[in-house]
Amino acid sequence: MEHANERDIIKDCQKGDLDRFGELYDLYVKKIYNFIYFKTFHKETAEDLTSESFFKALKNIRQFDISMNFSSWIYKIAQNTVIDHYRTFKKQENIDDIWDLEDDDNLIEKMDNKLDFERVKKHLSKLPSIQRDIIMMRVWQDMPYKEIAEVVGKSEENCKVIFSRAITKLRESSLITIIILLTLKI
Repeated sequence: MEHANERDIIKDCQKGDLDRFGELYDLYVKKIYNFIYFKTFHKETAEDLTSESFFKALKNIRQFDISMNFSSWIYKIAQNTVIDHYRTFKKQENIDDIWDLEDDDNLIEKMDNKLDFERVKKHLSKLPSIQRDIIMMRVWQDMPYKEIAEVVGKSEENCKVIFSRAITKLRESSLITIIILLTLKI
């Protein structure tokens, strides 16, 4: 959800007061880091790509359309930064299906234990990338469907359907841990 003074901060940045960009950074850095982390599952990579995403946003803030939602814009930049990162690796695997990278201990502790984390990761990896992205943004980022739709380039209604189908698939896996973790925030 966009903060009331976000537009004022953006307008100031567009007029040349780039010091105010730090306020936008403070509002979104944790969310963007988590979003990227759930795409890479590697702490240092997520940190680097988060920095790169904000650098790109700062560099292009003058081109930002003030009628747009900043949240959607920064998430789209982050998503594209992750895609660009994997393209440079020229991996044989599908970029959206890389889920076997290093785990972050702090995240694992928050999810109670490594076993639960591995089970969640295993079952999410079976979902198409669009379903994983929507679940991550909706459940862990608390994003409204409108913003999710802007990021993934689908309609709000389509995002709701995709989310619902993904949750149904997870329920069918009969893994109660996943359902509990997901429904706590739904």
